[in-house]
Amino acid sequence: MYGSLQMRQYQQQSVLTSSPEQLILKIYDLGIAACRRNDRSKVRAVLAELMGSLNFEEGGEVASQLQGLYEYCLIESANGDLETVRTLLEGLREAWREGVMARKAA
Repeated sequence: MYGSLQMRQYQQQSVLTSSPEQLILKIYDLGIAACRRNDRSKVRAVLAELMGSLNFEEGGEVASQLQGLYEYCLIESANGDLETVRTLLEGLREAWREGVMARKAA
């Protein structure tokens, strides 16, 4: 039990000190892990969070395309095809890491 409390405190501190860009990576990681565990409700919660984080004003066409992909993932998760969802989330996570995180580090 003590280890569990320490883990929650670490996770909370990690969220508080993460940039918005890093939080998106963590959300992708949660979704990918939920797919591997076959936890459809967690996958759907992650997808809802990702959709809620979209900024259509700044993101324009990219945000609209992501919205479409997330909606597709929601449909596939409802159908139980978490392998497809996991594959898409892994690709999106890698693209985010390479595009946004690398640009921010430069």
